[in-house]
This record gives sequence, structure tokens and C-alpha cells, in this order.
Amino acid sequence: MDAEKKFGTELDRRTLLKAGAVAGAAAFLAACGTSGSSTAPSASTDGEKVPSEEINFANWTYYIDVDDGVDTATADTSESLRRFKAEYGTTVNYQEVLLDNDEFFGTIKAPLEAGQDTGWDIVTPTTWMAKKIVDLGWAEKFDKSNMPNFVANLADEFKGRAADPGNDYLAPWQSLMTGLAVNTKKTTRFTKVPGLWDPKLKGKIVLLTELRDTVGLVMLGNGADPAAPTRGTFDAAIKTLQDAISSEQVRKLSGQGYTELLINDAAYAAIAWSGDVGIIQAEKAELEFIVPDEGGMYATDNMLIPKGAKNKYTAELWIDFYYQPEIAAIVEAYVQYICPVKGAAEEITKIDPALATNPLIFPDEATKSRLKVWGDVSADDQAYFDEQFSAVVE
Repeated sequence: MDAEKKFGTELDRRTLLKAGAVAGAAAFLAACGTSGSSTAPSASTDGEKVPSEEINFANWTYYIDVDDGVDTATADTSESLRRFKAEYGTTVNYQEVLLDNDEFFGTIKAPLEAGQDTGWDIVTPTTWMAKKIVDLGWAEKFDKSNMPNFVANLADEFKGRAADPGNDYLAPWQSLMTGLAVNTKKTTRFTKVPGLWDPKLKGKIVLLTELRDTVGLVMLGNGADPAAPTRGTFDAAIKTLQDAISSEQVRKLSGQGYTELLINDAAYAAIAWSGDVGIIQAEKAELEFIVPDEGGMYATDNMLIPKGAKNKYTAELWIDFYYQPEIAAIVEAYVQYICPVKGAAEEITKIDPALATNPLIFPDEATKSRLKVWGDVSADDQAYFDEQFSAVVE
């Protein structure tokens, strides 16, 4: 399939969706009767082993395959969702409502605290947020007897993670690299983080509102290690950010909407997620994703079933369905993030052989060795980090 034809039609639509994602989440939850509701969660169909008529899936933008020339990913316009519906008779109500982990958590925290159904059967938080939800007791434990593909095809690197040692609560959806996006037509290519602070790029830099991505990359640029953050190295990174913002070197700190600025040439460089750049490249070949010389950040977004989800069993069926290499390959061919499913590389060659060697989807070990995962810190330190970074974002 032609890459420009496959990806190009989606850019403008998804830019608009980003702006309305938070409002869309609120409207969706209100429609589900969860906002302000005192009703207990509906009974799960788990014990009946009968697929439900529908499941509700909350995800980030650019994060599932869609057909050419359509306006939104639905059970009828996404090949993977369409195949799931054909196999189980279940319509997936797929909503692109995640822009920021903390922001989304704020929309589900109250019903979870009250023991109510959030309205979602599957959500996809990043590992650090997913671990927080699990630790609070707000995630359903998988019944792996319903998930043989997940058990067989989960890539080895995701087994036994500290956030979920038994792989009982989290099913990796995609992993992502955080690095530099550089428009090589608008500025000279650079490969070090401090290149963002070049005065020639004043007002043309956009950074992410995700603490671990932006602060992590700035730490690397400062010669510090985000895998072992301290208040000292964190404060130094915050000072670097404050200086860049106060001098108007940085145009904006943004959630997923940073892609719009890159697409429209309002920004020439960014701290960016790898898959987003991969998709935008179909329209803007001059935009390059670079793992900086100092290293990049690495994170995983995970499918999680919120406590009290109405359709737990069917959510498990979807997770297991995705963990078929053929289905994972369909998704990866569109999203271009790092795939957690064994055998997907072989299957993706049937779609486009070039994708099987795409370093954004299947990075080599040398690249992986240069990526850092944000380190664990005490609750007090994390609260301090959150407070200081929130002040910068605001």
C-alpha cells in the first residue's frame, strides 16, 4: 500500500481531533452515565464467557490503523477493529481521548475512588501511570485463560517488568522513543539536545508536557542520567527549561497537539515521539526523528482494564486478538511505533517489506542501548518533581 496514500489523508483530521479530545472524553463519559453517577458498576459478562455487544476503548491519537480517506477510526473503518467485530460480533467504541497521562487520569479518578465503572473497558496509560493505577487497586487482573496469544506472543523484553512482574494487569500496546524532531528544510540538522537552544530557532521550538519525556531529554542534554534522577539533576533541567521559556526560545509546551505545529511549520524542531514523526514524514519527508547523541527516552503505553469495567471478558478478548502477529502488523503498519508482539516483523513484510526494517518500529539493539527509562524515585521526590514541572508547564 502506498505510504502517502495510507497516512497522508489523516493528518488534518487528527490535528483537529487533538483539540477536541478532552471535550470528547467528557462527553463520552457523560453519555455513559459515569460523571457524577452514584450507580454501581454494571455486572461484567466475564463469568458468562459471552462476548459483549460493544466495548469502550480509550487511546491516544495516531494509535490504531484506519482506512484511506475516512474521518475517524471506528469498528467499520479500521481493519483491525473490523476483523474483531467479524470474529466476535463486538463493536469497539474507539475514542482518541488521551493527550496527557495526568489529564486523563483526572477524568477517571473519581469513579475509581467511588468503586464505579469509569465507562472504559480498556485504557492505555504509560507504564508509570499504569503502575500507579495498579498500585491503587484500580485495575482488573487478567484471566489469562482467555488470552493464549498474549501469553505466547508477548515480546520477552516486556516480561517480568517491575511495574507488573507477573504480566497480570498490563498488556503493552506500543513502545515509543522520545528524541528530537528536526525539520531539515527549515533548519540545519542537529543531533545533540542543546541544539534546541540555538538562538536561530527562537520561537520555533515545541516541547512535550510529559515530564518524563521533556525533563528526561533535557537531563541527558545536561549530562545527567534520567534513569537515576535526583533533585539536583532535576532542578538543573528545570532551570534549563525556565531559561528557554522565559527567553521565548520555546514557542510552546504541548501534549499530543505538538504535531500540528510541526505539520504547519509553526515549529521547526521539537522533543517528539518517534511514531508521530514517522506518520508526519509521509507528508513532510524533511522532518527527521533523531535519537540524540546523548541518548533518548523510552516508554511503553499499556492496555489496562479499569476496576469494575463492565465488559472485562470482552476486553481480554480484544487484547488477545491484538496479540496475533497478523493483527499487530496491521496496526504497526499505520502507527509506526515499537511493536510488543513476537512475529509481527515477519507479518508486516506482507504489507510492506520496507516496514520490517523501519528503525522506528523495530529499532536495533544498538539504538535500544542508548535509550533511558525514567527511574523510580520516592513519593516525596516525585511529588516535588510534579509540582516543579507543573509550574513550568503553566
